[in-house]
Amino acid sequence: MKSAGLYKIASLALICSSALASAARPQSYKLNPDPEGQYPRLGACPDEHSCIFPPDLSQFLPGSFFDLRVELHAYDVSNVTATPEPYENFKTTVRKDNGKWVDIDKFFDYEETPALENWDFEWVNSIEAAVSKEVDPVNVAVTSRIWRKLKFDKPGTYDVSVQYGPKEGYTVRYTVIEKPKKKAKNAILFIADGCNVGMITAARALARKHTSGKYHNLLSFENFDNLGHVVTNSVDGMVTDSANSASSYATGHKGSVSALGVYADSSADPFDDPKVELITELIRRRQPGKSIGIVTTAAGEDATPSAFYSHTRERGESAQIVDQIVHGLPDWVDAVAPDVWLAGGAEYFKGEEALNGTDYYSLLEKEHGYQVVLNKKDLNKYRDDDKLLGVFRTGNLDVWMERNVFINNTVGNAAAPDLSGNDALGSDQPGLEDMTIKALEVLKKRGGKDGFFLMSEAASVDKQLHPLDFNRAWADLIEMDVTIEKTVEWLKKNGEYEDTLILFTADHSHAFDVFGSVDQKYMAQHSSNKDMRDSIGLYAASGWPGYFDNDNDGFPDNWNPDVTLAAGTNNFPDHYEAFQLSGTGSRTPAVKGPDGTYIANKDDPAGKYGKGLHYNGNLPVTYNQGVHSMADVFIYSNGPGSDKFKKTIENWDVFYGLTEAMDLQRPTKHEKKK
Repeated sequence: MKSAGLYKIASLALICSSALASAARPQSYKLNPDPEGQYPRLGACPDEHSCIFPPDLSQFLPGSFFDLRVELHAYDVSNVTATPEPYENFKTTVRKDNGKWVDIDKFFDYEETPALENWDFEWVNSIEAAVSKEVDPVNVAVTSRIWRKLKFDKPGTYDVSVQYGPKEGYTVRYTVIEKPKKKAKNAILFIADGCNVGMITAARALARKHTSGKYHNLLSFENFDNLGHVVTNSVDGMVTDSANSASSYATGHKGSVSALGVYADSSADPFDDPKVELITELIRRRQPGKSIGIVTTAAGEDATPSAFYSHTRERGESAQIVDQIVHGLPDWVDAVAPDVWLAGGAEYFKGEEALNGTDYYSLLEKEHGYQVVLNKKDLNKYRDDDKLLGVFRTGNLDVWMERNVFINNTVGNAAAPDLSGNDALGSDQPGLEDMTIKALEVLKKRGGKDGFFLMSEAASVDKQLHPLDFNRAWADLIEMDVTIEKTVEWLKKNGEYEDTLILFTADHSHAFDVFGSVDQKYMAQHSSNKDMRDSIGLYAASGWPGYFDNDNDGFPDNWNPDVTLAAGTNNFPDHYEAFQLSGTGSRTPAVKGPDGTYIANKDDPAGKYGKGLHYNGNLPVTYNQGVHSMADVFIYSNGPGSDKFKKTIENWDVFYGLTEAMDLQRPTKHEKKK
């Protein structure tokens, strides 16, 4: 059985020589819509046989660095097993503001035309080819060139065209934005990974007091100056992951799933894809006195934090990502080397999983001037102004519940950050507030009059929404709320509030919402699905849940009240749902059945051990947890430059709002001297 294919057959007769390419005229710019299909040949390739990265409609800052790759794809969907002849050559030209076309080497003063590269890859161009062993993928032969470390010095519109035959070609259009005025000294980007508006309304119901249905006060960030929405899709898909969505915030470019700071090409090497400059790299070039901090409750090599200091096609290259903290990538800009880096992920700093067995603790201390702390106590007592590296356990930090309520659940985790095999108890791990406030203290000392940039992430909002552990997700979001409140207090106390742009957003969404309340006593008295469903109160019967914060620490005092929230997502595997908190750790909603597909887990305590409501899943049976959604996410903003975030914007526009506020969009005297 052969695939019918989604694109026209590649005409091998159009393989062009150098002379033919040289004689061809550049293609006039035409806006091409994204092609229909679940399995496009490659993201950002609407043309039949050519791709240009960065893709069409990309934006740039004047003087910001980027790589530009052109690929030509030869294939034949009528005979997918055929080995096509690759294109021999092509011509690439550039023009500014619809002016004269100029050869790309001359336009960018490139000393030598990059060598042609060739490789093959397999294009899975249909669902049948993805799931059936009887359907062959399409063989694609690639011819490519990549120009490294280019820049547009002046604002305007730029067209880049590739010609690969007498009439065959493709053109993309780039925009280089105008120069702004300086507005903010500092910027803090708070990210609640995977959070959506439904999560915010749930957190408010748990953490804020109310009378007659009126809240006494809202969540801390709901008092910010402005509120907007962010469009989250990636360059080649409706639903994004944390890597490319966070990279959009860090670069001003849309990316592909799993990609960090690069445009994903078709080559196999995860480190040779065309790179785009990060906001942190831009800070190092244009405002070298400004300090940079990265804080997360995940492993520090996880997708969101890595987006602010690394470049790779594959977010899972954790060992290489750690190495990029101080070494960066060859032939690119200098490494970010954050002034503060606080997270988990210790296994990649020392021992077998570290790159080449390197002891990065020792390397960072002895050669790069870092102080290293490995627990909450040492973090809180740190008072110096050296660069600070905090690594608090292997893997992701434990969630708020395990650090504050169910600490015994962390006994036996053998997660000590020194890789001794000892435990990293929840009480020994700092929380988001501890790390963020300590980061601010160090960043203020190191940045001084030049200010600072901080990214602080509540990672486990997402990590607990995936397994449908809503209580743990709520707790980590409430921790973010408390952290933002304490941050505002710190900024005001230290005279930085008026000079600081504060953003709070999510990188992508989950399809979560609250639809009522649940009477747990009634539910416990019944066993049939029909009777248990009567325990859910809707509309007038959706009475308030029993979460109360009488000690005013921002968190509910009781996480297992008689009346809880009826909540869920619109995408899930088979599972049992009792709307309860598991006291034994994060829930496992689905497990593999006898045939290898995932079925509801009867041993899940959050599903009352198979006695909760049985949900028939709506995801492929190869998934054991929920997935992200396409929904826009919120963005709350406060301080100088916050008016740029008060409407619906694309995710890449977060970068441009940040860089405008911090005056990073124009070359500085320091940069011009270099």
